[in-house]
Amino acid sequence: MSRLGCKCGASMGSSDDPSPYIVYVYYKNEADNAIKDNPEVTLHDFLLGWDEKNECQRDYMDRPEPVDYWFCPVCKRVYEVQYIPGGRWLRIYQRSDVAVPESLEGWKQIYFMTDTEVYDATEADGDIRLSDYLQRHDNVQYYLSLDEKIVHAVDKATTKVLFSYELEDSWSPSAEE
Repeated sequence: MSRLGCKCGASMGSSDDPSPYIVYVYYKNEADNAIKDNPEVTLHDFLLGWDEKNECQRDYMDRPEPVDYWFCPVCKRVYEVQYIPGGRWLRIYQRSDVAVPESLEGWKQIYFMTDTEVYDATEADGDIRLSDYLQRHDNVQYYLSLDEKIVHAVDKATTKVLFSYELEDSWSPSAEE
């Protein structure tokens, strides 16, 4: 079990299943590469890093270091944290309900999946393929600015920005060296 304290004072934990505090964030190209390599990869296997086709263990994230994501339902912050024992947050994003219309040209699409949504999907179909899940859960699409400081949630049907996340704070392990 993991715990994380939010800046707003709320406490988040991973002991609930599904957890309202756990979210999965992947760059579109990470998911696309997994599907390209194995079109039958299931959502469950993708999230757990399991790949029987390629010697079982697989890291689908293409990041400088392993990370997890946490969501505070009280203040709506999203935390990117080191996925190591005793790790700490790397970036904190604060939700903003004031949608700022901007061109999304050149922005990276990301997938934002809550643990609750994933749980419901895998309970309904334990073998749901990642590609099928992503197609069924794409009413809201998320785009990350090139400098990774802003995320816009966009209604796919209307192309309107519903809300945004702005980088509130960041920390780098190299900052303490």
